Amino acid sequence: MTERILSAAQACLAWARRCSPPVAVDADALVFLLSAHRDAGASDPGDWTVADVRDIARTVRGWDRTPDTLRDTWLAWCDHLVAADGLTSRESPRRLRSAIAAVGLVPDGPAEATADGIALPLLNRLDAGDGGFGPLPPVVPAAAEELDAAARACPPLAEAAGLAAWVGGGRPLDTGAEHDALTGHDTAEAAAALGIRPEGVRRGFDAALAAGLLRRTYTRVLPGHTVLEGGGAGTAADAWADALLSMARAPAATVLLSLMDLFVAGEPRPAARIVDTYGGGAVAAGGPGTADQVGAALEDLATLGAVAPHGGGAFRITPLGDHFAVRRLRQWGAEVALTPPLERMEAEHALTVAEKGRRVDAEGLLARWTAVRGAAPAAQELLEAAADPGDWHRRRLAVSALGGVEGDLEPVLGMYAHHPVLGGWVRRLRGTDTGADTSHQAVWALLDGYAILLDAGRPLPGGDGERYAGRAGDLVRTVSLTGHPAAEEVLDRLAGGALGPRVAAAARQV
Repeated sequence: MTERILSAAQACLAWARRCSPPVAVDADALVFLLSAHRDAGASDPGDWTVADVRDIARTVRGWDRTPDTLRDTWLAWCDHLVAADGLTSRESPRRLRSAIAAVGLVPDGPAEATADGIALPLLNRLDAGDGGFGPLPPVVPAAAEELDAAARACPPLAEAAGLAAWVGGGRPLDTGAEHDALTGHDTAEAAAALGIRPEGVRRGFDAALAAGLLRRTYTRVLPGHTVLEGGGAGTAADAWADALLSMARAPAATVLLSLMDLFVAGEPRPAARIVDTYGGGAVAAGGPGTADQVGAALEDLATLGAVAPHGGGAFRITPLGDHFAVRRLRQWGAEVALTPPLERMEAEHALTVAEKGRRVDAEGLLARWTAVRGAAPAAQELLEAAADPGDWHRRRLAVSALGGVEGDLEPVLGMYAHHPVLGGWVRRLRGTDTGADTSHQAVWALLDGYAILLDAGRPLPGGDGERYAGRAGDLVRTVSLTGHPAAEEVLDRLAGGALGPRVAAAARQV
């Protein structure tokens, strides 16, 4: 038994003894419930949801006999959490207690039907064929201040915050309603005070609860533990992410599947492409819905700040949308790799993201990184990080980024002008490349360019045949002596006539 479970159990037993009359709690049953809850992946003894109730009930139904005290102890635990403000999830206390009271605990009894239509297509989208999450793309997180500002600019979240302020110290729940809600009288008063329709109050109430701006007991709604203004860095963004499904007008399945597809793809996509990714189908069949349904959901998500239009009917995920996806996936137990922020990102990492990262992360990353780093330090770090002989893609990216840098790079570039791997690229940056230069440095840079073409399955540029025709022998001799990883394949292409007959004849003699 862990110290946390022991402490939680002792607190519940002490609460039960203080009740009038005292509440009967079976200590062994309580420890089992808390241990099973932890083993199911819960990070906190107070983090309970209806799904947790169903999971533990499935375990209990496999026993030969169920203790008579189990359900009463479970209900007492729920009552204790609500009374002590210890329910850390955003689950409705009434809904949680009803689930505990109704869930089947009879050994080998019928299992409850579950509605996990989202799970399978989402896991498949994340390449989780064995039941575990597959490798996810590295994500470049936006600064917490940037995310918070975007979250506060979301109109429904601002309305939810306004409703939370109106609730003040607390209001009664409508005990006759099927779901937690303000009373009809309070709903009308809130709508008048906030200048919104009663339907907006109900939507704002759900969003405020999900964001942690409000919390509930069995009979009242009270101020939550989250504030949008004055909280720590990232608080507003976390509240927005937690409330997104409540703020969105589309079904949760459509929102989740659409956002996760844009997150994993990391590039703009139209609604029809998202539907095709999951094999089509309606929400009830495990898909995100039709293209029209997904398109409408994306339009709505754009007003919430989760996605942004990209032209041609396509949408791309925003940094705030990324924040939602990362937060949700981590809550589900997935490991999502985040890069360090730009100010702490090394050149090696920046080049890796620019080369292999998602498009939404790679675009403009090196320009932003060099601006944060400073011209001269950025130049030296990028060149050093691209100096491995096989890193021709990185060299192209580094030189492209440095070509757009404003600042005096000459002191740094001069240090690498004769570098065996970087020298030719540096000469291009300095504007001292002499066209048909067949020096080692110039030919190495030429081979880098050819290697990039070969990796892409493209032919060598025929125009180079005319440029090097008069120095064909010098060119192929230098190619053969460079030690470049792609030299042998390039020589084969040259001998086959990729740059014309004069270069081919010279290559055949090497």
